[in-house]
Amino acid sequence: MKKRNELPNYKKISLTIDKDKILKVLEDNKDKLVQYRDSLNVKCATPYLSELYEQIPITELTEGSDYTLPLAGHRDVKYDERNYTTLVECLRGTYVDDVINMFKSPATRARFIIKKPGAHILPHMDYDTTYSVRYFIPLKTNEWSFTAVQRKDEQPELLNMKADGSVYFVNQGYTHSAWNFGKEDCIRLIVAVNGQEDLH
Repeated sequence: MKKRNELPNYKKISLTIDKDKILKVLEDNKDKLVQYRDSLNVKCATPYLSELYEQIPITELTEGSDYTLPLAGHRDVKYDERNYTTLVECLRGTYVDDVINMFKSPATRARFIIKKPGAHILPHMDYDTTYSVRYFIPLKTNEWSFTAVQRKDEQPELLNMKADGSVYFVNQGYTHSAWNFGKEDCIRLIVAVNGQEDLH
């Protein structure tokens, strides 16, 4: 597994998805999905999020999972993304299920992100890429929606991801942030995977 400094800030990978089909699945199931709030969503992300930034987890803690973070105070399995491998029931058999299974590496935690106009997530760092990697699938965006990744002692690199079916690796091992200062919602699907095969 390559470390964060061995990987780019961003990389468009070879997968292509049908964003309209994913948006339709979200639209059809949003009333059911808003009930889900995993432990990571509630405990870890809250201090960094604006009230206009909504996370909708779509995977649940898998019974019997035993990954734990190698950090003091985070030995509980519910705080490790690698344990969230069970897709919520209402999405099983949908196109979202198909998309999650397109990755070569096993998919783990997945969630929809909805950034309303003015939404932001403050700069923060999660975990090194040897632990897990994340892919962003833009579903709806605008010219004022950006993600930023900042390596140590460097300026942030900004990217406006196009909602054109592309899938992007984002290096969460460095400080990163995102915001939407446009006039419309920005929506993306984020999928974490346990492995780096899709980067080759």
